[in-house]
Amino acid sequence: MARLFKVSHDEKATLGSVRILLEILLKQICKEVNLPIANNEMVGSILSKFREKTKNIVPDVVPDDIYRSMDHINGLATPGAHDKPYDPKQIREVLVALERVLHWYVVKFKQWHMPTQDAVTAASIVDIDRLPTPLTELIGREQELEQIQRAFEQSETFLAIIVAAGGIGKSALSDAWLKSIQPHYQGVQRVFAWSFYSQGAHDTQTSAAPFFQVALPFFGWTGELPKDDVAQGRALAKLLSQQRFILILDGLEPLQHPAHILDGELKDTGLNALFGAIRREGLAHSPSLILISSRQPLQELEAWETKKYVKRDLQTLPNHDGAKLLKTLGVRGTEAELQQATQEMGGHALAVVLLGKLLKEKFAGRVERRDQLPPLWEARKQGAHARRVLQFYVERYWLENTPELAFLQLLGLFDRPMGLGEKEVLVANAECAAPLRDLDDVGWEMLETHLKAAGILLSCDGFQWDCHPLIRDYFAQQFNTRHPAEFRQAHLVLFEYYQHTGSFYLSISHGCLSNQFKRALDEVYWSYIRPKNELFPHSISILGSYAQNSSTLSYFFHPEWEFKHSEISQEDKAILLLDASFCLMSLGRMRESIFPRKKSIELFVSMESWKDAALAARNLSDTYLLIGELKNSEAAARESIRYSQYTGDLFRRVSSELRLATTLHKQGIVQIDFLSEIGKIDFHSLQESTTSVFPKQYSLAGVQYRSILIDYLKEEDQLANLKNDIINSIKVSENMQWLIPKALDQLNLAKVLIKLDLNREAIFYLDNSLQYLVKLDKIQYVPLIFIERANFYLQQQQLEQAQQDLDEAWQIIERSGMKLYEVDYHLAMCRYARLQQPSEAATHLEKAKKLIQTTGYHLRDKDVSPRRCD
Repeated sequence: MARLFKVSHDEKATLGSVRILLEILLKQICKEVNLPIANNEMVGSILSKFREKTKNIVPDVVPDDIYRSMDHINGLATPGAHDKPYDPKQIREVLVALERVLHWYVVKFKQWHMPTQDAVTAASIVDIDRLPTPLTELIGREQELEQIQRAFEQSETFLAIIVAAGGIGKSALSDAWLKSIQPHYQGVQRVFAWSFYSQGAHDTQTSAAPFFQVALPFFGWTGELPKDDVAQGRALAKLLSQQRFILILDGLEPLQHPAHILDGELKDTGLNALFGAIRREGLAHSPSLILISSRQPLQELEAWETKKYVKRDLQTLPNHDGAKLLKTLGVRGTEAELQQATQEMGGHALAVVLLGKLLKEKFAGRVERRDQLPPLWEARKQGAHARRVLQFYVERYWLENTPELAFLQLLGLFDRPMGLGEKEVLVANAECAAPLRDLDDVGWEMLETHLKAAGILLSCDGFQWDCHPLIRDYFAQQFNTRHPAEFRQAHLVLFEYYQHTGSFYLSISHGCLSNQFKRALDEVYWSYIRPKNELFPHSISILGSYAQNSSTLSYFFHPEWEFKHSEISQEDKAILLLDASFCLMSLGRMRESIFPRKKSIELFVSMESWKDAALAARNLSDTYLLIGELKNSEAAARESIRYSQYTGDLFRRVSSELRLATTLHKQGIVQIDFLSEIGKIDFHSLQESTTSVFPKQYSLAGVQYRSILIDYLKEEDQLANLKNDIINSIKVSENMQWLIPKALDQLNLAKVLIKLDLNREAIFYLDNSLQYLVKLDKIQYVPLIFIERANFYLQQQQLEQAQQDLDEAWQIIERSGMKLYEVDYHLAMCRYARLQQPSEAATHLEKAKKLIQTTGYHLRDKDVSPRRCD
């Protein structure tokens, strides 16, 4: 095919001709599979329809690499692709891809016969290409396979989890089970798999955002995706409840805390919301199953009923199964010798596979030649036996400056498969890739063949290359230890490549790994992810999810929030810590958000940046308040007052004093004199006169004042005056586009209207307030609105609506640890139980009492008598 076009020909004509050929071919194929296509339909649209159609018929007919080849042609053969002029390399890629597609069409597709319509209707829609490719067929594990199958078939079981160390065979088990129910997957409608694996050498943290971006449309979501992580999790749970499905989540551990931190809880709130919704609502259609694999248990399952999930701790391979595996790999020896070899590899599945392939390729399959391996030097380290085999290759065959070692070092730069673009830019520019630059097509083919034969390379389809995470980890560590300068230079190449292509989050990760922290901060983070002149990082919730931003920020820090590089200024450090705290708080990880905020305050104080210190301390006070540490909240508020006094800014001082008033109010301490003095202040006039460059963030002071005042006013004329004040304040907020103050003042107005028995107006403002705060992702306020609205519904005897709101509130309270709201929740549940389930009222009342004592939330003392729950 490459001979049909000469590189010397006009480049635009060459690429255009290839794209026309693809279009003709696609239309012919669509005709053969009875897929109608409009005459003027674009190639990208045709390709999308073709993929959906053929995936739904017989997935094996069109291998995934053919779809990628077609995508590649459509992208690179489009005029102006990659924002660069045409070049011979680009043309060659397109021709190679076209040759692959044409060969597939002639050799395989033309031999295939269209299935009957009944078969098409019954087939599943399948997307499992992201699962790691097993090195061999699964040996043994019959009991585990049977247990997964039972969980799949039982209507009361929603989830199964396989727990094992890396390389033991978790992914192979998932793959074997899927193959056992192919091709029709017992009639399920959709089968989807995702792998979260990343390499440990770079201490990476990931989020589930990319997963939800693909999974939601796959399972039927239409329209714009929810921006909030929790909303995405709940949306997916709802879609799953409406169909029969298989969902495989492979290698979940990057999204879990280490076992010694928070008991290994999930860091990702989207997945947390998904599992929480499945736990509460269940799955309506059977057979269905969520199959998870991880290196550590899923702590969240502790709250599940045992019948709803299955947990299987995958142990190492028994010696007799290891012997069978070695035989299938071509290793020769007695049964006793093969079992002894398995035992020496610790029963580690990956290690046994690598040993078997090594013995087959280098020692004619003779098991006794395993004595050539180096001694076990890391007995306690996970995957140490597999590393013995890798070390043997490095010491005996893949010496310095060999193409094999250079290529494996490139794979070690990633926590994901290496794509074609990354490969080409690294081969051209990374110093470590010099041995690869002179390889021709035959040389590359031989290199890949050698690495596949050794069990190292899992996939190499011309568009991406991958290997087991333990193997990536090994070569990353070796590369960084032996050649740290070249290691950093290779990451620098990727930093600049991703920056150029607009992959900003990836750019930052590789920038930090190249030790270019300042450039990653200045050229990418401040420039594209969040403008530096925003003290509050609202922009980061627009470009990506809070989880993704939190993950990206982690690259700048060691554990305990120590910075990895001293080159970053004190001011930048303080703002990065605030950003990290903001993201954690927005994810509902309230307690985790406290430490970075405290460190940011320390930095602001050391720089005598009193305005920033006062604001950060006020926000710290709010966080302590939410998690029920009222004394700490009071202390932080008093710190804020002290810092604000240094600024000479009256508005900041009043704002800080109102934070203190709020926490004292929650403790039940009456402050009539203070409120009387504050009431003389025109908050909006004072706010508009402030010299701050961040005026929108300070208008909450008046909202807080009015919120406290509502609890003290009882006379109708006082409430009517307050009602008018709030209405005027809402108008000002609308004019100034102060969205959060507007939403919270609508809550204040609803509370006043309820006291005035103006219920129809009250529910209008409650609904509006909730709608705004949910849209703004202000998780710290949302449970409060749900509880207030639930109490309103209880007064109106609308029990179903009240229960729904209380359930919504509890989902957020439970995962976020908002103890203050938990008191209000239990009091509302006590009122609900009195009307619906009297036997449970005392339980909720007792929980509220205990929480009031532990938190100091004595404002609610008057509400914990049984009579007040009526």
